[in-house]
Amino acid sequence: MKKVFIENLPETREPEGAKRWVDEKGEFAQISYREDIGHLAFFELREGQTRANHYHERKEEVFYVVSGKIKAVFLDPANGEKETFILGKGMKLRVKTGVGHLFYGIEDSRVIEYSPQYYDKTDAHRIDMGE
Repeated sequence: MKKVFIENLPETREPEGAKRWVDEKGEFAQISYREDIGHLAFFELREGQTRANHYHERKEEVFYVVSGKIKAVFLDPANGEKETFILGKGMKLRVKTGVGHLFYGIEDSRVIEYSPQYYDKTDAHRIDMGE
């Protein structure tokens, strides 16, 4: 699917770009680099629970897994294409507009979500993900 982008943030201290590292002080993660952010959120996803099950017409979303493990399911309603990924700590996910998404907690997980667009509750459209 060309509307979902997943990356493992590199473990480096190089000054440019998104990255993360762990040292004696603990973990540091620079999740966003030179991006405008109109919406920023944090959520927990407990083992066995789900979140999302919707799509946005105007809002692109980025998710960063702080801890835990989630199953992410994506559906492009325009063509019926569906993909599933397992995401863990240190992974970053970008979901373009118009893509249905559903997250399952495989483990208790913590996730940061951000978007260049402002949050608008009228732009969250429920979708049957077939799950």
